[in-house]
Formats: sequence, structure tokens, C-alpha cells
Amino acid sequence: MEDEEELQLMVQKISALGITADPAAVYDVVHHARQLLTAKSNPPVEAAIRVGLLEKTIQCLKESDNSKTHHEAAWILSIIAFNDSQGPKVIVDAGGIPVLVNYLSTEFPNVCEKVALALAYTAGDCIDYRNTIIDCGITAKFSDAADVNKPAYQLESIAKLINNLLSYPSSQLPLEIAKQLTVYIVELLRPEILTVESNLAQAAYYLTRNENPSYLQLAVSSGLLEKIVKLLARNDLNVQRPAIRVCQNVSSSDYSRFTQTLISYDAHEHFERLLKTKDIYITLDTIKVISNIATGSINLKQVLIDSEILPMVFELIRNPEIEILKEICWVIDNFIIGAAIEQLQYLCEKGIIELLYYNLLVKNRMVLKHSLSALLNLIEGTSDEDLKLAICSDFDNIGGIIRLEIFLRNESDEIRIMAMEILHVFQDIYGQNQQ
Repeated sequence: MEDEEELQLMVQKISALGITADPAAVYDVVHHARQLLTAKSNPPVEAAIRVGLLEKTIQCLKESDNSKTHHEAAWILSIIAFNDSQGPKVIVDAGGIPVLVNYLSTEFPNVCEKVALALAYTAGDCIDYRNTIIDCGITAKFSDAADVNKPAYQLESIAKLINNLLSYPSSQLPLEIAKQLTVYIVELLRPEILTVESNLAQAAYYLTRNENPSYLQLAVSSGLLEKIVKLLARNDLNVQRPAIRVCQNVSSSDYSRFTQTLISYDAHEHFERLLKTKDIYITLDTIKVISNIATGSINLKQVLIDSEILPMVFELIRNPEIEILKEICWVIDNFIIGAAIEQLQYLCEKGIIELLYYNLLVKNRMVLKHSLSALLNLIEGTSDEDLKLAICSDFDNIGGIIRLEIFLRNESDEIRIMAMEILHVFQDIYGQNQQ
């Protein structure tokens, strides 16, 4: 109650002084109000809203000619937008968005920083507020605000704003707006500021999370994808996580040319580093990208062989995280389908038979399903009868057939049927060999 009374007094002082009559006195009051809000771990934002400080703050930002007052006013709005669930709504309802957007192109970095944060928190609240900000012409303001010669703290807040503007399904963002924002993302990635890279890699993830190939093509043609691939080498998990997720978006599309573009940017050369990060999310997403590449043509499969990345993936087969094991099963199954005989021989040399047998000991239906599928595809995927026999013999010698017979009593119809089919294939191959 004490805070509310003090804030009420400040609002009354601003009204009595007039915004333009005594700029220095108005600054002192606004500065004091901001100090009151920032002095506490739980700012009295609700009280500030109740006494009308928000409206007075917007008025100060709009009518004052004092850049110091602008800084304090924008700071107050960023606090309100961040610390109260109703903050973005009251800013929008009070007509604050056009005023904030207008000041984004200010020449004063400290003002721009706080304006960008207030807009970022508001844009991140809901898509309607995001659209309101876009409708107010914000993209035209980035030519000044996103100048890479500006201080790092300003660029960090601009990057957060762009990230939040893109944080909704890109299918709901006009392609033309996406093009304009992408230009600034590419430009802002030039100075190599970690916090900027983290936010913009996340923005790129949102941009490429779209089935429409136009948005993926935009990421390629603008040079954004090439920059994101380079971020995979950054020694910072907050940058690597969204960067590898962008690669996952691109490689999981129905258009193989985008996966080929990833390879042309040498994305695969970063996989070893990423698999060694000890971060489960990065590991999992990296394996997903490898799995998507493995789905591709013989040439794409060969990239995985030449880069020696598959043995590293196989080494993770005993990882206690079941999700990682599932993804490795996908890698194996996807690689085998459509692989050349020489590529299947490579897998056998790398111990694929033992890996598949190990997977059949795991009590997880998806792991069993894809391991059985991979085993069947491995045998039937080659026309080399000697290789077929070698695969069957190696699998049999480590107890594989006994394992398959156990699956004939599995509670899953799908597992039982797959096990029976593989046993029949074994019988046919052994029968032909005896003849």
C-alpha cells in the first residue's frame, strides 16, 4: 500500500508539472518511479497500473523531448510488460504499441534497448499483439535499430524482439514480412555476439518450422542457413541447441534439395562435436538430423560413411536415454533402406548385427519394431547371396534366432508377425544354401 501511495503521488506530480513545461522535473519524477519498480525483486507493477502510471509513462514517451525521460519511460514499460501477466494487454489497450514502435529507431541506444524489450515481451504474449506490432510498421524501424555498429546491449534486445516476432507458426506470418526480418537476422549474426546468436538461431528455428518450401528456400537464398550451420561450431549450448534444430527442420522436409544444401554447407562436419556435448537435447536432435540424411539417396548415405559419423552414433546405442536409442534405431533402419550393397557391407563391418541383437534385448516396442525392420531390410536389401548368408549366420551365432523365437510369444501382434517373417526368410536362405 505504501508503494501504491508513492506511485500515486508521482502520477499526480507529472500531471501537475505538465510533460513539456518542466522537462527536468518530469524526468526526476519518472526516474524515481522507475527506481521504485527496479528496487524490489517483486516490482509493484499492479499498483503502478492501478494508479495510472502506465498511461503517464506512455504520454511521457510520446510528448517529452528529453531522451533521458524516454529511457526511463521505456524502462518502466518493459518492466510492466515482463513482470505482470496483464502487462502486455494494458500496454496495447493504452495505445502504447504505436508509440513504442516509433521510438525503436531512436538514435539513443539505451532508449532503443528498453523499447525493444517492451515490444519483445508484448509480442511474446500472444499472436494478436505480435500482429499489432507488425501492423504498426515495425519492420521499417529495424534499418536503424539493427545497425551492427550499435552497442551489443541494443543488438541483444533487438535480437530478442525478432525472436519473439517469429515465435509463432511461420505459416501465420506473411512471407514478405518473413523476408524483411530474415535480412536483419543475417545482418545481426555478423558481429558474433553469443546472446544475439542464441536468440536469432531460435528465430531461424521458428522460421523454418514450416511445411511451405518458400520459407525454407528463404532461409537458403538469404544466406541464413549457411550462417546457422556455422553456429554449430560455437562452444555454447544455447547457440548450438537452436542451430541443430534448424538443421532438423531443413532435413526433415519433403524436399531433398534442402538436405543436400545442408551437406554442401558441411553441416555433417559438426556432428562429431555435437554428439560429444553431453547435452541430451543436442545429442537427440543431432541424431535426428543424421537419421534424416540417412533417409536420402545413396550419395547422401555415403556422406555419413565418409565422415565416419555412423560409428559414433552406434557407440551411443547403450545410452540410458530411451529416446536416444529410438532415434538410433531410426538411423539404422533409414540408412539400410535403399543402400548400396557396398554400404550394407560397411554396416556389417561396423558391427551392425551385434547392435541389432542388443536392441532386441530392450523392452520397448518401438525399439523392437525398428530393429526387426532394420534386420529384415538388411537381409532383403542385398542381391548378394553370400552377404545374405553371412548376415544370417552372424546373427544366428550370437543367439539371434533364439531371440526371434521368443518374440513369437510377444504380446504385440506386430512384433510377432515381424519375427515370424524374419524366421521364414532365414529358413529360405538356409534352405537355398543347403541345395
